Amino acid sequence: MRSSNLLLRLMALACLTVLACAIAVSQPDSTYVDPAVNELTKQVLEEKKTDTNSYKGQPWSTSSLNDSYKKTTSVESLSAVPVSSALGQSSEYMVKADSFLKEAMNNGFYVLSVMQFINKTNAEKNWAIVDVRPAQLYAAGHIPGAINIPLENLISQMGMIPAGQKVAVYCAIDTNAAFAVQTLRVYGGRDAFVLSGGIVAWQAAGMSVVT
Repeated sequence: MRSSNLLLRLMALACLTVLACAIAVSQPDSTYVDPAVNELTKQVLEEKKTDTNSYKGQPWSTSSLNDSYKKTTSVESLSAVPVSSALGQSSEYMVKADSFLKEAMNNGFYVLSVMQFINKTNAEKNWAIVDVRPAQLYAAGHIPGAINIPLENLISQMGMIPAGQKVAVYCAIDTNAAFAVQTLRVYGGRDAFVLSGGIVAWQAAGMSVVT
């Protein structure tokens, strides 16, 4: 019996709630005679009148939630700088760097093996050798006649390299020698090449070093 009464009460409350919602929607300014319904109606109306300006819709194409729009906007906001506007006084060096890069493949990337270097120096004597390793490594053993100019000092000490001579550059790491070759060709106007393998390759070819 108690269960039946409880069920009836719940059904009555549900009906009351539905009725209150219907009144709130269809007749927002009306007042129902039942105080419970009036209170429920008041609550429904207050929720309905809540400010929703912060939830106003926005086209998806320009929404801040649209990741693709964010990416497009960020890319478009970066204006491309014409190369010509960046040249200025350094245009000569940019032309040389451009030539260096374009001719690299056709010139074997300016790399000579030890035997190639030996053959070239036997045929023509106008070669200088530059060791761009640190001074202590140079002192421990270097190719005869090599000039020591540590890589970080190459710009300031470039005048140590005799003018009018081709230049073979070596280091403990060929990449460092390649940096030096590019610097010499672009900024020094020198006909420079990487002596591949450095001291290790030099000695492997049966050539001596001096201290």
